[in-house]
Amino acid sequence: MLLQKEFDELMEFIAKEGKSLGLTTQNTDNISLEIETKLSFSFPSNTSQLELIRLVSTRVAGYVTAFTEENIDDIGLAMDEACTNVISHSYLKDQEGMIKVKYTLSRKKIKIKILDEGEKGQSFNPDELSPLDKEEYLRNLSRGGLGVHLIKKIMDEVEYTVSPGVHNCLKMVKYSG
Repeated sequence: MLLQKEFDELMEFIAKEGKSLGLTTQNTDNISLEIETKLSFSFPSNTSQLELIRLVSTRVAGYVTAFTEENIDDIGLAMDEACTNVISHSYLKDQEGMIKVKYTLSRKKIKIKILDEGEKGQSFNPDELSPLDKEEYLRNLSRGGLGVHLIKKIMDEVEYTVSPGVHNCLKMVKYSG
């Protein structure tokens, strides 16, 4: 991803060259550049890693210039929930597994893929979860069980796919605004 300085220099170049070619400011102001940056990290499947994963995720989300602090904090929460689920349910707390996190950033969105190789995760389908009954949940005061619902509320797109024998992949997208 171009750094902000380089992006600003490029946009100034476009305005200057556009002017020298006889284009109006109105024409050059409508030119936009969409760039993407990809980052990939692998974390051990261990609850001790959750805070670091959340901190890295909020730091990375902060590079999306259109995000508010609330967007960034929400992404950290979604990552914490998603990775907790991988550790607890896909790997069954097996600390030998790895969680691969791939970020794709642009100026107005972030796409996050969380990949694991936990066999238990291959039998899970979040789309089969029944809708959250808030009253029932509060009546029973259950601990846990809200992660997928929370992720779907926070993120704009959520998709879970399984490639048997290869990996499980949770893809989440958050747009600015």
